[in-house]
Amino acid sequence: MAKTPAPQVHLQLPDGPERDALRAGLLALQCIPVNLPPPGAALTEQLEHLAQDPRAVVFLDISNALPRVTHRFDRILKTWPQALKARTVLTRLAAGHVSPADRTWVQSLGFADLIASFEDHAPASPLRRSLDMVAATVGLPALAAGDLDRYLRAVPTAPSSLSPRALIRARTGLEAEALADLLQFKLDIRDRSYHLKKYPACFLATEAVAWMGSHFKLGRAEVIEVGVALQTLGLLYHVAHEQAFADEDLFFRLRAPAQLPNVNLGLVLQTLRDRLVVVDRSYLGKDYPSCWIGQEAVDALCAKRNITRHESQLILHRLMQFGCFEHVVGEHGFIDGNFFYRFNEGLA
Repeated sequence: MAKTPAPQVHLQLPDGPERDALRAGLLALQCIPVNLPPPGAALTEQLEHLAQDPRAVVFLDISNALPRVTHRFDRILKTWPQALKARTVLTRLAAGHVSPADRTWVQSLGFADLIASFEDHAPASPLRRSLDMVAATVGLPALAAGDLDRYLRAVPTAPSSLSPRALIRARTGLEAEALADLLQFKLDIRDRSYHLKKYPACFLATEAVAWMGSHFKLGRAEVIEVGVALQTLGLLYHVAHEQAFADEDLFFRLRAPAQLPNVNLGLVLQTLRDRLVVVDRSYLGKDYPSCWIGQEAVDALCAKRNITRHESQLILHRLMQFGCFEHVVGEHGFIDGNFFYRFNEGLA
């Protein structure tokens, strides 16, 4: 009697320890991880085939290392078979952060989940959750904790330094988003002024260094590493987008999930399309076709949603992480000012 072939799970993920951890978990399940082809005719044909297979599972990375947008979510929505969405896990393994509101929006669009990291191997971690979903979909028993640990120990450990997420977890015992949430409630976040200019909803880097050092029993250099890691992930930023995190009297803001207004990003995007003036513009003698101004986008959201400018910036940052729009020359993340942005067409 012929042996039933092992189920295949299809991946389009960046190389690195997180992809290796997922692959190890899949092998522990007795599933075969298979790389998807790059975008093109071959990928389209394979996706159509996978959509017809109720046991097919896909992991797809949609990271955008802002300010540049490389993974456009609108293209995925246009090309991804509807029948495959519920068996597709989206990730941000290469860059960015994930809030509960981001996950809710992705799931409302029909996808299985949006995950920021597979580095944590705890029982309730995204890695275990994803492996449970794979097991249920392909018809295999759930993976025992000991089996996963055994396979993970066989994964080669690169000699490189810790990733930003791994560093935050090693120093604080928290996930990056959870640390940002905690800082939101522990730091003195308020409106501040410098040279007669007002900076709303910000904190002093020196106070953050002092609090984290005391709370987590860390040295100054270790705390600065944590702050830089949060900044790398986009969870905190300098108010003028000019300074790296340091133990200095600098103003920073958080993009903690606890701060994010609970709004449907699709409706927000439609508000922007309805209200923004999209025209050809010029700056220093160079033309930029079909673009709009960041400050006007903030104005539009404040008027429509009755929220603060800071809350509007948080929402617009989230949309940019999904690749819904980009800076016209890819030099800036979203800034509430006279900066030109353009929509990436096709996102409904």
